[in-house]
Amino acid sequence: MKKLALFVAFIALSFAVSSCTKETPTEDNNSSNNQWEAEGNGAPVNATDIDTAIVSFVNMHFPETSILSCNQTEHYFRVILNDNTKVYFNQAIEWVEVNCEQSTIYGAVPATLVPEQIAAYVTANYPDQHIDEIERENNGWEIELSNDVELKFDANFNVIGNGGGNGGGSSTEYPDINTFVSTYFSQTEILSIKAEDDEYEVKLADGTEISFNFNFEWTHIDCEESSIYNAVPTGLVPDQITAYVSTNFPNQQIEQIEKEHYGWEIELKNGQEIKFDTNFNVIGNGGGNGGGTPSDYVEINTFVETYFPQVGIFKVEVDEDEYEVKLSDGTEITFNLAFEWKSIDCDESNVYGVVPAELVPEQISAYVATNYPNQHIDKIEKRANGWEIELNNGVEIEFDSNFNVIHIDNK
Repeated sequence: MKKLALFVAFIALSFAVSSCTKETPTEDNNSSNNQWEAEGNGAPVNATDIDTAIVSFVNMHFPETSILSCNQTEHYFRVILNDNTKVYFNQAIEWVEVNCEQSTIYGAVPATLVPEQIAAYVTANYPDQHIDEIERENNGWEIELSNDVELKFDANFNVIGNGGGNGGGSSTEYPDINTFVSTYFSQTEILSIKAEDDEYEVKLADGTEISFNFNFEWTHIDCEESSIYNAVPTGLVPDQITAYVSTNFPNQQIEQIEKEHYGWEIELKNGQEIKFDTNFNVIGNGGGNGGGTPSDYVEINTFVETYFPQVGIFKVEVDEDEYEVKLSDGTEITFNLAFEWKSIDCDESNVYGVVPAELVPEQISAYVATNYPNQHIDKIEKRANGWEIELNNGVEIEFDSNFNVIHIDNK
């Protein structure tokens, strides 16, 4: 009796599953490049081993067809039906994508699988189209219509991305973004809005691109490709930056502006990039004009005037935890954010061929004079536990905090 029962169960399952081999219908070359497709074909699952939840799903939503093949990858199950519909399930047997684009029976994703809000949006905005594909994503949903328009929705069913450029970011979705655009870019309109990991990327119909954080505060504006606006609207540029550009670059306009953790960065029409700190001091200038003037950092300028009086500052750039200063003779100096010098490199200097003696501890100077009498110090660096120097012959010497030599690299 037990053998008979197993045989009957196998026959019943076979009605839902016609085969489960590696042979699958020809895949559409235009199918979406999702993460489960990227895992490859995977291993075939025998008909008798297919999870009953998958079989039930197919019977419920696709009663006019049956399973042709089932393959398991590292994270997913890929099920292909006899009508060429593809369904993907995660390891918890929750469906993550349904693709009916190549179906010979179902011309659209079954309505039972489409959230009501998405169905209503498509009916209102694309009445002549149907949904070919639907995908569950971490933060919402993505669909593709029969005309190939791709739409993304967040978890609250707001449209956040529109591959076809229609309807994305309308006033019914993100009023903060729409208000911003209507205020500062009134001659154009929103083409698309896409939500990324930590920001909204907005593209306008004229080519302008704007980024917002999730508090709807703008972080970046790029008018370089705009067919209408040839500069960032002045209402968005701080007065101090506008004044600086007017004085130093009177024939240029600001094409891009970005809020940074250290302040601001702009790009002019001539390609010049200029960085400002939070007090609107120039801290970096791609063209080497204006960076590091006495109006910027008094501490840095005083240091240079004291120890390198024969040259001037070429540019000052701020990194995450230091200021990088380049002098007009090629000398490079780094300072921490407290304006304490960290390293000095005179190797490329055409004026100072040696680190000024006043900046070298006496113990290091004495060691070099005794052991390398014909050499001088090209570079010096303060370290957490001591010092490192490089001589003009390329020898590198490390000292601990008590000026004991702990390493010599003769190269």
